[in-house]
Amino acid sequence: MTDRSPAPAAGIEVLVVDDTPASLELLDGLLSRAGYVVRAAQDARMALRSARARAPDLILLDVRMPGMDGYELCRRLKADAATRDVPVIFLSALRETGDMVKGFALGAVDYIAKPFQADEVLARVRTHVELYRLQTRLEESVEARTRQLRQSEAELRDSQERLRELTGFLQTVREDERTSIARELHDELGQALTALRIDLGWLRRQCGGLGETVRTRADAAYALVERTIDSLRRISEGLRPGMLDVLGLCAALEHLATQFAERSGIACDFSADRDEYPLGPGASIAVFRLVQEALTNVARHAGAGRVTVRLDAADSGLRLTIADDGRGFDAAAPRKGFGLLGMNERVAALGGHLDIDGSAGTRIVVTLPLEKGENA
Repeated sequence: MTDRSPAPAAGIEVLVVDDTPASLELLDGLLSRAGYVVRAAQDARMALRSARARAPDLILLDVRMPGMDGYELCRRLKADAATRDVPVIFLSALRETGDMVKGFALGAVDYIAKPFQADEVLARVRTHVELYRLQTRLEESVEARTRQLRQSEAELRDSQERLRELTGFLQTVREDERTSIARELHDELGQALTALRIDLGWLRRQCGGLGETVRTRADAAYALVERTIDSLRRISEGLRPGMLDVLGLCAALEHLATQFAERSGIACDFSADRDEYPLGPGASIAVFRLVQEALTNVARHAGAGRVTVRLDAADSGLRLTIADDGRGFDAAAPRKGFGLLGMNERVAALGGHLDIDGSAGTRIVVTLPLEKGENA
């Protein structure tokens, strides 16, 4: 029967290994006429050197050969990274199932029994060559996609790092601006209001004989200035807490918790396992802002009756815990706001980690690294 299948693509190399010259010549002629490039080898060592020098597209391998037999040659080929993927088809007169199983166990893809039929040999060779070419192209495609993904990941990491640097820069600029505004409010407007309060106090004392209406208006003006000064002080503290610079982080957080409880009506407890922590100015203001933003979220969204703020010296640095008894939320659900995102970026900029649990109330745990020796 004549093989009528399409001719294979040019340049496909088949390494034929057989110690019988007649069999080797027969396979050479059969494959050459079908368009394959045939490389012949009469012993296993010659075949091993040829395959390692340039891997063929397929190997037809006789089992019984003097010296190194086909099984040992197959084992060595599969142990070499340069040839392990090349499909191997055994040629043998051995028909026992155990012989076939041994060949497949060593990595062979097929087994052709001698004496062989020409159409069978060509069909199996063509099938496994096409499978090998498909596998090679698939591996190359996967490798190319993997390189693209790695490049994309590297570019994404670079973009994230640049974005984080930009976020840190913007936060620094914002803190500097807040400090500048707070200083101007305190130095300029605060002093003007203080002077105005002194003058209004003098006027109140001088207008006693001008009637009840005048005294009432003077008292009201004085009270308005007092309230304005209190509001100014509160706004200035919110912009840049002076207590943070003077008395440290723990005192500033305790004062913040007291003010929050007074304004919101939500009980707020602050505690720490030491009086102070050796943090730099940037880290201290970041921790203060984290607590400030978390308390703002509690007041707006939690529906809580109590919130606790706790600082601890953890094994790896500083641990901040903020917990409330409110309604909680689904931490996995998408959120439109940027409050928690901003908190996470603050923590990431300091090399820390933020964990949020909204299953029973809301619990925020922030861990921040301290430089060596600072958590001792």
